Amino acid sequence: MRLSKVLHESVRELWAQAAEKPFVVEMATGVLDERRYRYYMIQDYLYLLDYIDILERIRERADDLALKEFIGFVIAQTNKETTQVHVPQMRALGITEDDVAQCPKCSVIVEYIDYMRRQVEEGGVLAGLTAQLQCSWVYAYIGQRMMEKYPMQIAASPYRGWFEAYTCDDYVAANQQWIDVLDAQAAGIQDGEAKQLCEIFQTCAAYENRLWDELYR
Repeated sequence: MRLSKVLHESVRELWAQAAEKPFVVEMATGVLDERRYRYYMIQDYLYLLDYIDILERIRERADDLALKEFIGFVIAQTNKETTQVHVPQMRALGITEDDVAQCPKCSVIVEYIDYMRRQVEEGGVLAGLTAQLQCSWVYAYIGQRMMEKYPMQIAASPYRGWFEAYTCDDYVAANQQWIDVLDAQAAGIQDGEAKQLCEIFQTCAAYENRLWDELYR
């Protein structure tokens, strides 16, 4: 069985919970307080900077040239999203560089980033890829689930762009490519290692759920 299928099954309940979080539902229905969204945008920006750094660490440890090139592609795409999409969106919301500089990372992100870094340092490339993929994949899941459940509300929501970004063809295709790469790298692993990777995936999914709750508070 492909590792991705095992990972997906292991977080089915956690992902279903993520799609019911008040923050996500209120984004879809268009009633989320803009102050909460502004705070999310700053926190997500800070998270993305660390996310890219962790990808760099994974690339440094990769031995396979094709894998290095793929991770380089992911880094480039994430940098592009950060600078050409995320930053302009923050500016449109009136978020300044001073706002970002004066906003500390929330405690959940600090723990989450530290956990993913440890997976790379202690578990290596495959563990790091598994941890990073969960973030990309769960956003695609949430986007699709919300689009199916709240199509009319999202069409009129001021946060429509968030859902469109994570359900567009380019994002879905890039996410599937990551899944395929992980499956190829994990071919032939033992059951014990697959179990450990599932635990990493589940832990990252739990961090995501905690983060939605923290952002809403």
